[in-house]
This record gives sequence, structure tokens and C-alpha cells, in this order.
Amino acid sequence: MEINELKKIIESLLFVSEVPLPIKQITWIIHESTPDEVHQALLILQEELNGLNRSFQLVEIAEGFQLVTRPDYHKWAKELYKTVTTTRISRAALEALAIIAYKQPVTRTEIEAIRGVDVSNLIQSLLEKKMIRILGRAEVVGRPLLYGTSQEFLVHFGLKSLLDLPRVSEIQELAGDKLTPELMKEMEGELRRREAKLGIAPEQPVTESANPETSSPSMEAPSTFEEPT
Repeated sequence: MEINELKKIIESLLFVSEVPLPIKQITWIIHESTPDEVHQALLILQEELNGLNRSFQLVEIAEGFQLVTRPDYHKWAKELYKTVTTTRISRAALEALAIIAYKQPVTRTEIEAIRGVDVSNLIQSLLEKKMIRILGRAEVVGRPLLYGTSQEFLVHFGLKSLLDLPRVSEIQELAGDKLTPELMKEMEGELRRREAKLGIAPEQPVTESANPETSSPSMEAPSTFEEPT
């Protein structure tokens, strides 16, 4: 298929889709194209759209591509959708989600050790919201379940992969809720250690309350025209 025609078809699919479209799915829809052709068309379309300096852009999120608003225009998109009923995440659930995001795979006991309270109901709530998923069982006594974030988590926060995890303070801002200072300190320690481990930034001293292991660079997540939950 001619590249310009392929770009137009892909653009129409992106325009109507409410979720990121993987190359595999686009190729399945456009039978006359190959994955390589679709990928090439996406990259060309991304460069063209992003070069127009419009209020929207084409980005790669959660192993797919999606049209999203630019950060400068998030607040107006949120105003438009204020009347839309959304499921909000409580502060307690948000704290549990932050722990899972930065320490995964992690068991319920490990989450409770950080929060200091039972999190069974919080984990069940996050599973129902499809923000987390069960990864398997830990190789320890009792074989407890291991939890990690889901594709829905990546989509909601506008992340290409877990390597793009934002700072805890940015998740707090995106989610429209407040994390406790103690938890933020704990998770920021995790981030600093991960940066050092990946060679992204030199390791910095952390406080005794932190339990750092991993991290990635700070980034601002694009909007998908949904008010943060």
C-alpha cells in the first residue's frame, strides 16, 4: 500500500480510538500492510503531526500509539470532562499503587510493611480498577501472590513503559490526590537507587526511612482527555 494512503488510514484509526493502538492491531486491521510498513507510517505521521505545533500530538504509550493533548492544554481538556463520572482512587489506594509501581513485583506483606496497615481491601480495589495485576507467586514460605502494575496503569498515566515511571510527586499531581510525606520519601529513595542502577544519574544519599532499589527519569505524562482518577 502507498505510504500516504497508509498514513491516512492509520490517522483515522488513531482519531477514533480511545486507547493506544499497537502496531500488531493496526496491521491486523489493515491487511494490505506489514508491521514494518505500519511502523514506518506511524513514525512519519508522528513527525508530521508533532511538527505542526498543534494542541495535540502522537505519542507511544503502553506499547501502542495514541493521539493526546499537549501538556500545555491539559487544564482545558479537564474542564470539558469535569461532568464525566470517573472512579477516583483514594489516598490510601494511591499510596498502595505507588508502592506496587516502584517496588514490583511485590507481595501484600511487603506493602503492609511500608504502609503499616492491612491493604487487602486496597489491593482488591486496585485489581477491580485494573490498575494492577497478579504476576505469580513468591518463592518463599506460603507462596504469597506477587503484584505489579497493568497496561491500564501505563495508559492512565501516559507511560510508554515502566522505564518512564514519573517521580512520586508527579503521580501525586496527576492523580489529584496527596501522598503522605513518609511514603513519598520511601518511594523517592526507590527512584534514586534505580537511577544509579541504570546509570541514569549518580546515586544520592537517602534517609534511613527509605528503602531504595530502582528508578527512572522524571517525565510529564500526556493527557488522554480523562480526568485523573
